[in-house]
Amino acid sequence: MASDEFFHLIRSWLTIHLPRSRRLSPHTIRSYRTALNALLDYLRESQHLSLAEVSFEAINRSTITAFLTWLLETRNLGASSANQRLAAVKSFLSYCAGEDPALVSIWLEVAQVKPARTPTRAPDGLSMPAVDALIRAPGQHTSHGRRDTTLILLTFDAAARIQEILDLTLADIDTTIGAARVTLTGKGGKSRTVPLMDTTARHLDQYLAEFHPGTTKAAESLFFTIRAGLRHQMSQDNISYLLNKHATAARQDCSEVPEKIHAHQLRHARAMQMLRAGVPLPHIKEFLGHANISTTSIYASADNQMVREAIQRAGSSTPDLAPLWTGGDDLILQLAGLK
Repeated sequence: MASDEFFHLIRSWLTIHLPRSRRLSPHTIRSYRTALNALLDYLRESQHLSLAEVSFEAINRSTITAFLTWLLETRNLGASSANQRLAAVKSFLSYCAGEDPALVSIWLEVAQVKPARTPTRAPDGLSMPAVDALIRAPGQHTSHGRRDTTLILLTFDAAARIQEILDLTLADIDTTIGAARVTLTGKGGKSRTVPLMDTTARHLDQYLAEFHPGTTKAAESLFFTIRAGLRHQMSQDNISYLLNKHATAARQDCSEVPEKIHAHQLRHARAMQMLRAGVPLPHIKEFLGHANISTTSIYASADNQMVREAIQRAGSSTPDLAPLWTGGDDLILQLAGLK
């Protein structure tokens, strides 16, 4: 099959099938595009094919197996990230097989490529002293300090993914004390509404009064940067920069703040805090927006500290106070703010 047909199918998959038929979010489509670009890079570097020479004839089980190895060993991707690229390539070939029966054999062959083994490891969540130090680090003496405090606190409190924070608009925020909440749009365009602490709501009110005074534009980005006098949505690089800047300051007060920090560590920290408070895994799954509870289960299997604490409690003759998160499912959901 000629190269132009190969790229024609890529274009229709990315611009028509994924956004219109499958209704995937722009963020998910970007990750699929990244996977195909990585495959093209591999074919250029390892098989010395120019783009004009790339066609389905270059795609087979052996090629994709070598591509997976290349991602792991040359691009130094983790097994999880490499497997996401592999899954995207398989998804594309499945689409192609549906468009052209002549490509079914290629899809079936590549479908047999096994993902890389992913070791089970503890999520690299921050300790609570580190979270507290990071939230306090920006200070309240400057407008940017107040903005960054709000952003870090909201990311932690909502256990949000970085893209979910970037995509927030003014319409997604409710700062009513006692009923504050935020609506997050996660993977696959799925939305969930999670409760917020009153402290977070007060910081948001202060932030809105300072950075969005009198605005009526509900679709305006909650967090933004200004370039050439115009507001633009923050980027992941913006958040990564400010987190690491404040982590340097926070480390002076708390040695538990790691050298390198990323927004997902705040999400992990919130999940671990909920688990240790006794919130059942199914409720944490809904809070985090996980599609499968097996993803959430890693927090339970990795929490050695909680196991040690349980052993200590079992060996103590002094009865513990009743845990907060007990009762029927309806009561637990209400306590967690999920109902």
